[in-house]
Amino acid sequence: MEWISCSLCGDYEAKRLHQEDNYVMVRCSSCGFVYQNPRPSPQELREAYQTYLPEGNIEIEAWGKMMEPVFRKGADLIEQYIPRGRILDVGAGYGFFLALMQARGWKVTGVEVSPTGVRYGRDRWELPILLQPWENTSFQEGEFGVVTAFYAMEHLSDPLAFLKEVHRILRPEGMILLRYPHTTPIKDILSLLRIKNHLYHLPFHLSDFSPQTMQRALTKAGFQAIKTFVGNFTNPPDLAGKVAGILFGNMAEVIHRLSRGKILLPGVSKTTIARKVES
Repeated sequence: MEWISCSLCGDYEAKRLHQEDNYVMVRCSSCGFVYQNPRPSPQELREAYQTYLPEGNIEIEAWGKMMEPVFRKGADLIEQYIPRGRILDVGAGYGFFLALMQARGWKVTGVEVSPTGVRYGRDRWELPILLQPWENTSFQEGEFGVVTAFYAMEHLSDPLAFLKEVHRILRPEGMILLRYPHTTPIKDILSLLRIKNHLYHLPFHLSDFSPQTMQRALTKAGFQAIKTFVGNFTNPPDLAGKVAGILFGNMAEVIHRLSRGKILLPGVSKTTIARKVES
């Protein structure tokens, strides 16, 4: 385990929030960012990710169906703003999103640390997915029109460095699209009710972004035109997850629309887009 400072502002002062087993999430006293501290070393995490994704075809197909509504919403959102071109998906998993974009006429590239995910995406769709950590990539400046990361930001050890690098490899007027959980509000409620849970999915989730902290991080990285949406909801195979997704996902969408985009229901996952605007 290693002790760290806040990766968004560098402050070491933080308040203890929640614990799952031996892992603890804290809130930065300066900027409010929620992150895991202490956390496993990068080497330990890389080893854990070798068996992170399920390997059975039934489980993989179920995962793809669960994520399909979010992927389609993200694809539609991208094509509202950006003409078809080169797109990079970080944390590509099994490649379902890249396969969708490839079918829509995009030139796709993926990055993934799970051998299972990379093998599936290559074998099924012949997708160009790189098997390596994001930190080991070396893309050219302005290489992509769009960079996406679905449920990947919370896994990154240095999210601000990631956003700055994405800004560099995007072409002018290019877009970043981020999909991420917002778990802390639910954890707060369950803590008051003394209901034990593992919603943070520790130790794999190293941080928990709110729309506010995500906006601050993107602004620091040089992005503009930042917008956050509910971005649809996943469709889990189990009945309880399906009902919860439909209930809270639709509720969040309705509240967001009725408030003209001003109210985002806490606790549900969010989709944030931002642009690299020419100065």
